[in-house]
Amino acid sequence: MKRAASSVFAAIAALVAIAAASGGCRTRPTARAVPFDSSIGWTFVTPENGVVDDETTAPSGMNDLCYAFTCVCDDEGLAVVVLTIDDDVSADSCDKDATSCPAWDDDAVEVFLDGECARLPDSRADGGVHLRHGGEFALVANGAANSDYSGYPNSFCRDEKARRSLGSATNALWTGEVQRGPEIDALRNDILASPGCPEGFWPEGGKATSYLFAFSWKAMGQTERPDRIGFNIGVQDDDGGGRRDHTLYWTGTPHRPYVNESAFGTLVLDDIDMPITVNEPMNEGEKR
Repeated sequence: MKRAASSVFAAIAALVAIAAASGGCRTRPTARAVPFDSSIGWTFVTPENGVVDDETTAPSGMNDLCYAFTCVCDDEGLAVVVLTIDDDVSADSCDKDATSCPAWDDDAVEVFLDGECARLPDSRADGGVHLRHGGEFALVANGAANSDYSGYPNSFCRDEKARRSLGSATNALWTGEVQRGPEIDALRNDILASPGCPEGFWPEGGKATSYLFAFSWKAMGQTERPDRIGFNIGVQDDDGGGRRDHTLYWTGTPHRPYVNESAFGTLVLDDIDMPITVNEPMNEGEKR
């Protein structure tokens, strides 16, 4: 089922609204990703079921940080939507137009991709040669972006024409959008009513931010949709400015989860017409 080359970018603008209306919510550790134009399910990550980077401290509760994510794909690429809930949104370390910056010191979302599912314990070993299969891609709350720790540094695409041709004959590898405001806040009741949504998610006063990522398969060193990729998400939380206070991962190891791909999840992409699942890491002992 081949779709137009613009499908990855064209789809992400509506993903949050589609997901909120569809239900099908699931809790960690198994998420559900589906082909474009299908029902979308959320995976919820909270301080109770996520993994905290040992370089930071744990969020004090869901009022401090929690999030939900979903993934969809087609033959052109992968889209990831992350909806964060945070009582203090801060971005003072990165200029809003930056495409190379210390995203980890601001409120930001990082998506980790291992396009060959190699499950290396250190993706940056051997001079980072493995990063040609993906790596770390970040969007900051103010719209800044960073891919310095991927195989494609400074590659975030802001050109509108190229964004709409993501995955085709252009050189655009990845793009995205950050959204806040009434349209996102209006999703709250639908999200809370979704089956499997944990009690206490999106507390009153929590500020919602939607991070929309779109990746060409080329950003994972692939020329076409692979059968599966290694996958993880980390959310950075900067309360009050300065450096980050908390980092909450979907899965992984507390020590250096941003490079230890052996504890990533697996995004299975077997059949474009069938549901796609995000599985547990292979090594059960490495999960928190």
